[in-house]
Amino acid sequence: MPLLTRKMRQLKSYTLILWAAIGAFGFLAFRELLQINILAYVDEQEIWASRRFIVFLAVAVFSLGTYLSILFPKIQGIISSFFSRLKRLPKILKFSICIGLVLLPGLVKWTIPLPENFHIGFWMEFFLIIIFSAIAEGMLFIKETDLWQKLGFTATLILAAGAAHSVLLKFNSVTNYPFTLYWSEGNRFFDYSTLLGSYRYITPQGERIDAFISWGMQLPWALPFIFPNISIGFFRFWYQLVWILPTLLLGLAAIWPGRKYHESIWFVLAFSIWTYLFLDQGPIYAPLVIGAILTVIAVRQKIWLGAIIIFVISFYTRHSRWTWSYAPGLWAGLLALLDQLQPTLKRADWPKLTKPIILGIAGYLGGQLLPSTIRMLRTGASVKLLPNPAVSTSRQPLLWDRLFPNPTFPPGILGGLAWVALPVILWLIVVIASKKWPINWLQKLSILAVSGAFLTIGTIASVKIGGGSNLHNLDMFLVSLILIATYAILSLGQKKLVFHDNTPWTNILLIAVLIAPVTYTLIGGSRLVLPSEEKVRESLNAVQTKVEEYSQQGEVLFIDHRQLLTFNLVKNVPLIDAYEKKYLMDYAMEGNAEYFDSFYQDLRDHRFALIVNEPANIIIRGSEHTFGEENDAYVQWVTQPLLCAYEPIYTSSETGVQLLVPRETPPPAEMVCQGTIRP
Repeated sequence: MPLLTRKMRQLKSYTLILWAAIGAFGFLAFRELLQINILAYVDEQEIWASRRFIVFLAVAVFSLGTYLSILFPKIQGIISSFFSRLKRLPKILKFSICIGLVLLPGLVKWTIPLPENFHIGFWMEFFLIIIFSAIAEGMLFIKETDLWQKLGFTATLILAAGAAHSVLLKFNSVTNYPFTLYWSEGNRFFDYSTLLGSYRYITPQGERIDAFISWGMQLPWALPFIFPNISIGFFRFWYQLVWILPTLLLGLAAIWPGRKYHESIWFVLAFSIWTYLFLDQGPIYAPLVIGAILTVIAVRQKIWLGAIIIFVISFYTRHSRWTWSYAPGLWAGLLALLDQLQPTLKRADWPKLTKPIILGIAGYLGGQLLPSTIRMLRTGASVKLLPNPAVSTSRQPLLWDRLFPNPTFPPGILGGLAWVALPVILWLIVVIASKKWPINWLQKLSILAVSGAFLTIGTIASVKIGGGSNLHNLDMFLVSLILIATYAILSLGQKKLVFHDNTPWTNILLIAVLIAPVTYTLIGGSRLVLPSEEKVRESLNAVQTKVEEYSQQGEVLFIDHRQLLTFNLVKNVPLIDAYEKKYLMDYAMEGNAEYFDSFYQDLRDHRFALIVNEPANIIIRGSEHTFGEENDAYVQWVTQPLLCAYEPIYTSSETGVQLLVPRETPPPAEMVCQGTIRP
């Protein structure tokens, strides 16, 4: 009887917490609804004449009345009876309804048609997620009435709704629209295609296409280009899929040993979803995630097999991005050390250190020594036993102000990192300090050393000009948190302590770990709005006809929109590989005058009969604008010199297309082009 009384008391506590949360977030949601959908379109002096405001007022009053009525026992009895009937529904139907509830906020945000000038804001969607997650919890949660179990399950449903939001946002951009959806999208597709689909392009025999990215970075996205006739719509689908599947697989691979401790498949699935959403906050590029997946697998193998896997995957990650060279080896060494029971540096414990050391060395050999040896054999350069980070960090300016709130990334790198990582870090500190995860000083020191090194590298990379608009350069640090948290959860899982026998503060932190990625992912994004079909046809026809016409007179340079060649939307034109948009931006940010000498000479000589580009912008914006420094460098080094020598014959701001030919009229008066076009 006392047990039943305690459980009933906990159930009432859950209901009270949920009721308070709905009230707080409901207020924020209705306030946001008023601000962005009413006051943004209706003058305050005419507010009472607005039907939109009257409808809003009626809905708000009705919602408030419904919310307060829950305080009455009779209404509580009706709600309880309603959920009791829902729980008796056939299992398949019940699960189908709950999946629909989890998907619904994201569908409302991205897919379901809405009235004109009506938008779903952050608080509105978060409120919907809480409401629908609470309903789904009421339908599914039958056996347990423990407060923290119920809150944890509700938080997991909120997590799933956040993941649905993220996935639907990605697939929102899957379209056959032929032009770019964002800066350099089309040229990135071109880069991916050159690894396995270079046969698509007309190039001089034996000439290699010089893509802006490495073959390791290309590989996951390059696979569809084995097939000759894929559409841009299909590739956009594949492109988004590669952002989703590897992170889900990493979560699955990392947590799978929990099945030995009788963790349910739902727990494994929830962790995989959390891994996806946590890393999507970066976001993290697939090659590094693939490296992490194989690292997790390698650590569980015999030493010789694990070392081979780490050697190979380190070579691959090095050829994806040089800063990733050491990641698999360091992760493998750390995880192998965490697998040991109380390892020390004492002679008797040396066998426990064998596997971590061998896996770490294998990572060094594959990620550093082998690539350097191959480079020596090819070019005669000396073998580098260690990387030289100064070369990379000094090549372009470091914008330290991006650590703090700025126009390019409003929370700033440090603020965004705290938002993303602090709940996980605090939870790890608590479980380690409470000894629920019993690791010793050597294991703790290893965690600090590896994660600290990756945090330092990621922070410096984030402030380089051209970066700092998100947290993707902190990729190794964020993946490290996933791997460390996995081992903590597996240790707790052995003792059934994930939500059991914890202090309230520990459980609150764990709930924050589940919900924090949802709050981050709901920020930003917008529905895809495309130009009219008529405008798209006009622009595509302009490019096709002008390219066909001017290719008879000379070379055609695609600075931008190279995807038109990739997907055969523009045919029979030789590819001029030089002066691709991202290369121009990269060298502009570096201020590399030597590179631009040849570009300027070709412009002066009117080498190109036609140039395909984005609409030119010559406005100097400054650091108070998003990517202001990058914009100003590009205007100075690329756009102004280009417009001094070439003039537009077709421009469409709607489709982002501009066609330029050798200038026959004077350049704009605001541009200085006397004597030279070099800035």
